[in-house]
Amino acid sequence: MNFNENDIELAILEKLRAKGYEYGNEQDSWFIERELGDFINKDLLFNQLKSINSNIKLSLLEDAVYSIVNIDNTNLFERNRIFHKYLTEGITVETGNNESNPTIKLIDYENIENNRFQVVNQIKFNEKGQTRIPDIIIYINGIPLIVFELKSLEYRDDTFLVEAWKQLGGKGDSDGYRFDIPTLFNYNAFLVISDGANSKVGTLTSDITRYSEWKSVNGEQGYKKNFSRKLDVMLDGMFEKHRLLDIIQNYLFYIRNDKEKPVKILAQYHQYFGAIKAYESILEHKKPHGDGKAGIVWHTQGSGKSFTMLMLAHRLIKDKKLDNPTIVVLTDRNDLDNQLFGTFSSAKDFLGSKIEQVSSRNDLIDEVAKIKVGGIIFTTLQKFDKDRGFVNNRNNVIVFSDEAHRSHYGLDEKIVMKKENKAIVEYISKFGM
Repeated sequence: MNFNENDIELAILEKLRAKGYEYGNEQDSWFIERELGDFINKDLLFNQLKSINSNIKLSLLEDAVYSIVNIDNTNLFERNRIFHKYLTEGITVETGNNESNPTIKLIDYENIENNRFQVVNQIKFNEKGQTRIPDIIIYINGIPLIVFELKSLEYRDDTFLVEAWKQLGGKGDSDGYRFDIPTLFNYNAFLVISDGANSKVGTLTSDITRYSEWKSVNGEQGYKKNFSRKLDVMLDGMFEKHRLLDIIQNYLFYIRNDKEKPVKILAQYHQYFGAIKAYESILEHKKPHGDGKAGIVWHTQGSGKSFTMLMLAHRLIKDKKLDNPTIVVLTDRNDLDNQLFGTFSSAKDFLGSKIEQVSSRNDLIDEVAKIKVGGIIFTTLQKFDKDRGFVNNRNNVIVFSDEAHRSHYGLDEKIVMKKENKAIVEYISKFGM
């Protein structure tokens, strides 16, 4: 079966309109009357900021709109990183007096319907002298956040998805739409490529191999390779309004290592649902009302468990019900401890918490004892023993044990008798002990 690009486009529009998205081409004259170099609907954005931030002076809201439209950096990825921080945390504006500087929210994450969701197709842009027409764009509160690039399907392989990826600009900033109309991508949350039969999502920094399918709507087992409704599952699984805002706020983030360009990470479907189930289980089993045992999450090799743990930590840290928890990340090897510590450190802005790596048993005891709220502590299993330590009675210390199965075996001590000059009794404890 062949999928015509126009048919795919109309199917996506129909699906999104059924989810409550306005069809901007018909319902908002701005898309028709705007200059081709305008990417943000500034009037709509200002009105939405008024609705979301009703207690903030209008002049400060105007300043916020100006800052959003005029992000000051020469590098596209840095501009996108700056805007993503605005999008998820709000933008702080200077009052110019002794008053505290307020933080203005761009999206109302608590009241979903206090936002304007619009979908448009075939909207023209001209920034560098050439007209470009992305297939579909989702606007939220007047800002273009998601871009779809579609291709007609002739063969059931990824050939046309690669072409769509290249047309969007690949993972660089010197080709495709990203070069011709770069301002559009200042505001991009993530990207969708589809040929009707196959659909994948990724970010500005994603190589085509890092684009992934969203295979589940509500956490059920993912579909098989020859499933015929992949596009529907992706739209239902990611683009319900509440789900889309949850992904943007909690499962989309930047990591950065020294001297490397920032890399934008979007959760894969199994990471998203795995983190949610773990989060819900932690709340259910939290002491004093629960038993303190949240459970085990199994991962296959290469499935991104480090990022799943990181996203879970972010969600827990933000949860007011946990009252600024302390997270202890426990491994059973030094190299794994260093690897995870490096991953979490690269996302310190996303986590918004102090990250420490302890060096000894005494260091671990001291660190846990002195921290009253917050913080992420990395340590290895070998720094615990049954004879030293103390009981911490806080009910918001949460332990992530990586490779947990390896330390669940061997709970019994083994007594070994050695006979040489005289009898020697030796106690041998396995990992679990």
